[in-house]
Amino acid sequence: MSRPGTIVTRSRIVTLMAGVVSLSCALLWTPVAEAEKPSTTPTATVEVYDDFGRTGYSLADYEQKWSNPYGLGEMGLTDTRSFSRGAFKLSAVPFRTGADFSVFDHLKYIAISNKSFAVPASGSLEISSTIRASTPGTEPGRVVHGTYIESGAPYAEETLEGQQAGVVMNVIDFSTGQLFDWFVSGGTAFALIERLPSNVTGNAPEGSPDYVGREKMYTQIIREIPASPGTHTVSIRINRDATGGSVDYFFDGKPIAHVDDVGVPLDAQGAPYSGIYPSLGAGEDLSAKVNSVVIGHGLFSLLDAFPFQHPEAPELAVSIPLSERLFGQGATGTFDDFRVKTVAR
Repeated sequence: MSRPGTIVTRSRIVTLMAGVVSLSCALLWTPVAEAEKPSTTPTATVEVYDDFGRTGYSLADYEQKWSNPYGLGEMGLTDTRSFSRGAFKLSAVPFRTGADFSVFDHLKYIAISNKSFAVPASGSLEISSTIRASTPGTEPGRVVHGTYIESGAPYAEETLEGQQAGVVMNVIDFSTGQLFDWFVSGGTAFALIERLPSNVTGNAPEGSPDYVGREKMYTQIIREIPASPGTHTVSIRINRDATGGSVDYFFDGKPIAHVDDVGVPLDAQGAPYSGIYPSLGAGEDLSAKVNSVVIGHGLFSLLDAFPFQHPEAPELAVSIPLSERLFGQGATGTFDDFRVKTVAR
């Protein structure tokens, strides 16, 4: 029985019951809907590691961020490093240092970041910077001559402009020897991927599972592109998830090269590349092993024959005299805006 003055109609009872059912369904199903949402969403962070922009930025400031573990190279002869206009500039024209041993002719100058950067287990790590390059004295297609040390046979090979002199950004994992580079020269640029052997990095003794020798080391130029004079932005993005790892190279924001199965040489994968240089072994998938990297930058040459006089391949060791290594070429480079973008999923 209703209270006096209150009229309860059949339609009102139906409406009240529908409301109760609707509320009950909402209470029952809302937690399930929430549970079906992804448990995590990608998070992105960007760190400006060095932009040389602090007023009065000096060599002392630079040394807080960067080290020269292999010495000063060309800067040990004439130190041209400067930080005017909020950028880092150095010049070695012409190159005057050289070495007919291992990879040590390559390093005209290299500096390595004092900080390392973690590669997410699932996500990406992207290193970028701006580079302005001038490489006077280079001769695209120049043939470099030498001698096979073991047989005495003559060696002759054409070289790219960037091999003769390049302004370079490196991304390096010294624990595995895996390395990714952009070489920028006066009129071209190329993307390079490499795994340095243990006799260069010192990462592991021979016989260790982490030792890198003939079967695992490789150096390959992926792709060369034209590069107009002026400042360019170069980026290298390392990608990783439960299915594996890859790397992407960007030039002025445009994708230039993509490599799957980092650690496995391109020719071993059957993937296209420049043909410089063929590998000697199957390599090793490093998707689960490249866990952190450092940033490098500097001036380089890359005139040697792979595998750069490695003791496990004496039949391929080539001696190149200094007169062929130093022929009047050099490089001037300006670097700025070293940035690190991390996306974790």
